[in-house]
Amino acid sequence: MTDTPQDGLDAPKIKEKRSDLSFSRTLLYSLGSGAGLFLYNTFNTFIQFFYVTEIGLPAQWVGRGLFAFGFWNAVNDPIVGWIADSKKSAMGRRKWFIRTIAIPVAVAFMAVWIPPFNVQEHGLLTVFVYFLIIISVYDVLQSLITLNVDALLPEMFQEANARLNAAVTVTVIGSVFGGIAVAIAPLVYGNFGWTALGVVWGIFAACLYFASLPGIHEDPMYAEAEEASIGERLRLIFQNRTFLVVILMNTTYRMILAALVASLPFFAEYVLLVGAASTTQLVIAFVLAYTIAMIIWQPVFKRIGTRNALLLSVILFSASSLPILFVDTLTQSMLVIALIGFGISGPSLVGLNIIFADVVDEDYVKTGVRREGMYRGLLGFVFRWPPAFAALIIGELLRISGFDANIDPISQPEAVANSIRSFVAYTPFIFALITAVILYFYPLHGERLHEVQRGVQIRNEELEDKNS
Repeated sequence: MTDTPQDGLDAPKIKEKRSDLSFSRTLLYSLGSGAGLFLYNTFNTFIQFFYVTEIGLPAQWVGRGLFAFGFWNAVNDPIVGWIADSKKSAMGRRKWFIRTIAIPVAVAFMAVWIPPFNVQEHGLLTVFVYFLIIISVYDVLQSLITLNVDALLPEMFQEANARLNAAVTVTVIGSVFGGIAVAIAPLVYGNFGWTALGVVWGIFAACLYFASLPGIHEDPMYAEAEEASIGERLRLIFQNRTFLVVILMNTTYRMILAALVASLPFFAEYVLLVGAASTTQLVIAFVLAYTIAMIIWQPVFKRIGTRNALLLSVILFSASSLPILFVDTLTQSMLVIALIGFGISGPSLVGLNIIFADVVDEDYVKTGVRREGMYRGLLGFVFRWPPAFAALIIGELLRISGFDANIDPISQPEAVANSIRSFVAYTPFIFALITAVILYFYPLHGERLHEVQRGVQIRNEELEDKNS
């Protein structure tokens, strides 16, 4: 089965009302995604490593704490989405949140890496309670600002080609900033300490959020808040069967990313037995590969469509993850990590943004209301569970294998390295295959997607007539 290009380039053209959305404005808007991934990638990659190896909490405590933290997100993200969709402001419902939350989220991020308590003086329980509280505070703020940044894409860019180009720009900018953050973090905390990391990262991200504001355009005709309870909105959203498929797809895909991100510092330190600088080299190999691959993937993406491009990418990725079982040197690992980056780039990153936007459009056609915030809030809930599961599994694997943070990596039991290596290889492989199966049944492509695009045009014309 082959989709028409971009599901496709011959799809009905949606009239682009926002003619002033130049590339420069799109680039500015993309800085919001860059800020979010700059903080979020650093948090997901190093939070478990930091509180286990630097602060001294038991690995299983941190793993279980991050897993319990997932339950908080079950309540947090949908409520945040409902709040975001209900906001009324002369500045715009999305823009207001970004400007208001930029500094608080930066301060909360700093506090994650600068705990005022230590295990020796205050005990394990005190530090653990602080850990749970501060990551919860940070996550609420990060969810609120990230949700509103992401929710702007479907509204600002509705014509198929404009949406694809914007999604590519947003993904490249976000991926570059997110990759740079993870790549240079080991150099920063290795030379200047974790406090410097928290402070510099927080300030820089806040600056990016403020810089993104001139690029944002919110159409006043979508600003009318829906007068419906959170329960009613959730009921309507979960009646959208397409979205249920997207939830499953995002769950399995995010598990792939979570497994790679959370295990990479442990893999470098306890399998390859290399230091922080070498961890940076691994991340650079990954970032360069998937950034370059986006350029290669884009014409494929346009030619065979979103769903088929995603299918191809996850199949290639599954084939590239197993060689991690056999690498022993930094050079070999960089090559394999680069292959993984190529497989998971382009469609896997851009495609999920396009699918999210298409699902929001489908709901808009059915109901006449744009609920980007609620949809993104529910996806945010999904995004948080895989890192929680990955952290739990890593924590338990380290405990079972006899890991001891107080001894040198080379002196750890052999089971530690074997457990980490197996987790890095098999977890992405299994979930990539599951993602491919789910994608096969994703319904919003071809003629059905064309019908949605035509429906968006009709809905927009009805709103324009109503507001004229």
